[in-house]
Order: sequence, then structure tokens, then C-alpha cells
Amino acid sequence: MLAAVGCAPALRTAPPLAEIAGAPTASRVEAPALQARAAGLFASRDLNHVREAAGLALQAAAADPSLEPALLTAVETLVWLADHEPEAEARETAAVRAVQAAQWCDRGAPASPACSFWLGAALGVQARERPTTGLSALPAIEAAFKAAAAGDPSLDLAAPDRALAVFYLRAPQWPAGPGDPDRGLEHARRAIALFPDHPPNLLALAEALAATGDAEGAVREATTALSRARSAVAAGVPDAAEWVREAEVASGLRDQG
Repeated sequence: MLAAVGCAPALRTAPPLAEIAGAPTASRVEAPALQARAAGLFASRDLNHVREAAGLALQAAAADPSLEPALLTAVETLVWLADHEPEAEARETAAVRAVQAAQWCDRGAPASPACSFWLGAALGVQARERPTTGLSALPAIEAAFKAAAAGDPSLDLAAPDRALAVFYLRAPQWPAGPGDPDRGLEHARRAIALFPDHPPNLLALAEALAATGDAEGAVREATTALSRARSAVAAGVPDAAEWVREAEVASGLRDQG
């Protein structure tokens, strides 16, 4: 999630949503239909479809900034693109737009755990794609994930604690940053306590166990994650194929490269 740190500000004043969307402004009446189309396209996890979904969700949000689902879909699709675009420039652009859209979400619904979570996620991919923002991003990412965990720990099958686990495992450790493998393990266990069979929770626990010296436990949890992920593929879960690949690496069945 975060590979380097730097000195540029992670958060700047977000431009208007219409500018982020970069498309003709739709009417407020059209916004729900645009959001529904965006969500349907995103479910395919096809790169071209997700690009279109991001644009539609941003159009819907620009037309009706109070439509929280549109803002959340916009951020989630842009974070996904920041992870999957083949070109570095496209990944960086998606990450920056994700942060901007997340700021609008957080501004419109400051008490929303989902908006807080996706702000943290967007800042994380921006820090990866634009490393000079890493230093200022660290406290903002931590605060966003903590707010999400406090507001709704069950969000997206324990995503806030899972994200905090990965954050503490991968962030630079003291004195450079807040990284702390023991805290990572604590949050991974919290996620597992809520949803013990969710593959990403098992993968976070496997990473935390490896980081704290329990190699045998790490392989055990990764192997369990692989089994659960394969079942999710059979059930048609959109992200399950990626969970399988991650679990194969973590369990030693596939090379990291």
C-alpha cells in the first residue's frame, strides 16, 4: 500500500466534481440511473468497463453531490484503476482523482465510515503512485481508517481493521513512520474475529503472522485463504480470482513475480 515517503502534500483542495469528471454535466434526475449503470459496469472488473464506470459515477456525483453511492462508486472504481491500469501515468491519474472524489465524499458525509475508509484507500494508492506525497499521507491514512473502524467495523467484511492491519505492517516503522507489526497483527485478528472466512482477512492475518515471526501460522492462514478464495471464484465473486493469486503467493504455491 505504501512503499515510499516524501514531502509533497497528500491532500490539496479538490476541484469541482464536474472538473474531476471531465464530462458534460448530467441533470440531477439522471444521477441515480448513471450510478446504477456505473455499479453494473464495475461488477464486471473488465478494465474498459471500469474506466467507463468511473466516468459515469463521477458524472452522477457531479449532478447530485448528495448522492453518496455515486461518490463511493467513483472512488472505488478509481482506486481499482490505480491498481490495474497498465501504464504508470494512468495509474497516477486515477489515484489523484480517487483522492479528489473521496474528499468530496468526506465533505458531504463527514460521519460516513465508508467515505472515511475510501479516503484512506485513495490516499494509499496515491502515495504509492506519487511517492512524494507519502510522508503527509501517513497520518491522514491512519486517521481515515481509524474513523471507519470506529464508525462501522463490519464495513465491507471488516475492511477498516483489515486496512489498518496492512497499513501498520507496510508503513515505515519508527522513527520514520507509524509502522508496527504487532499492531498490524492486532487489527488482523479483529478482522478475523468479525469475518473469519473472508479471504482478504485471512491474507492480512497471514501477512501479520509472517511479520511477527510465525512463519508456520502464516502459511496455514494463507492456505486457508486459498481454499476460501477458490470457493469464492466458483460462487462468482468479482475479486476472487485476485484473492486466489495473492493466496498462492502467500502460501508458497506461486512465485512473487
